[in-house]
Amino acid sequence: MKSNSAHYEAVIFDMDGVIINSKDHVEQFWLQKLDEYGIEIPKDEREERFHGRPARPTVNDLFAPLSKDEREDIIKECGEFDASVETYPMIPGIEQLLKKCSDNGVRMGLVTSALPGKVDIMLAGLSFSSPFEVMITADLVENGKPNPECYLLAADKLDVEPESMIVFEDSVSGVKAASGAGATVVGINKEGLTQALLSKGAITVQPDLKEAKVVRESESVYLYPKGKDEAGFAVSIEE
Repeated sequence: MKSNSAHYEAVIFDMDGVIINSKDHVEQFWLQKLDEYGIEIPKDEREERFHGRPARPTVNDLFAPLSKDEREDIIKECGEFDASVETYPMIPGIEQLLKKCSDNGVRMGLVTSALPGKVDIMLAGLSFSSPFEVMITADLVENGKPNPECYLLAADKLDVEPESMIVFEDSVSGVKAASGAGATVVGINKEGLTQALLSKGAITVQPDLKEAKVVRESESVYLYPKGKDEAGFAVSIEE
């Protein structure tokens, strides 16, 4: 990873694929519903069309031939399906990173295409209280990812410039949204999407968060420090 000497004021996390591993769960739902209606989506299109977007635009895309009422039923089913899970496995390294950032006074936000019910399940799975100062869910924005509205709203709620945020995202839609808002984006994905995420604005792609470290120096903490000459990403500390 290349070093980055710029200082940031907040760290923003996507949820699915960055905090929780819900990829199989998400794909199970969409593939099941597509099969019910006899709709086929090419395998190489599933990553971008299944992941990173709120349910409504995903349903309107995948099930465009259906009536409005049928699409509304699928959107409702999606929310119920997400809320039916008792717990989700955590992405390796995420709990340690969240806890260390919180303990060191780093301002953090959550920006997700999920609804609050799924966020509640994620928070219940943490071994500590919610570290997020701001949480932006799908119901709070008019235009979901890849539109940058959600990240612009997070910046507004945190009272920081979007350019002063560093964002962890795993999907093409999410990277588009965060980079479109002007934030610096670190991609998290190990499914062969490195080039796709880099092409949409990520400055680096990591397989998970196990290598992320938090090192405090004076009034900043450094994420992904690699040594004396590579300070990683410097984030200002809130005192």
